[in-house]
Amino acid sequence: MMTITVMLFAAGIAMGIAGALVWAWGVRSGQFRDLEKTKEQLFWPDLADDSGDGAGPHTEPRRRT
Repeated sequence: MMTITVMLFAAGIAMGIAGALVWAWGVRSGQFRDLEKTKEQLFWPDLADDSGDGAGPHTEPRRRT
């Protein structure tokens, strides 16, 4: 019974360290910059602005030709 508890505790610690490393990678590589633009690309892909001028889903939708 004690070995299972120790193994689960070690697995939890390992997952916590892995999560912290992924978070540190994301911060260091700039993955968390401009989250609003990312949100717009994910939730409103037809309305997201691809030009990069900061306009988002509150602008006129592009007309398809």
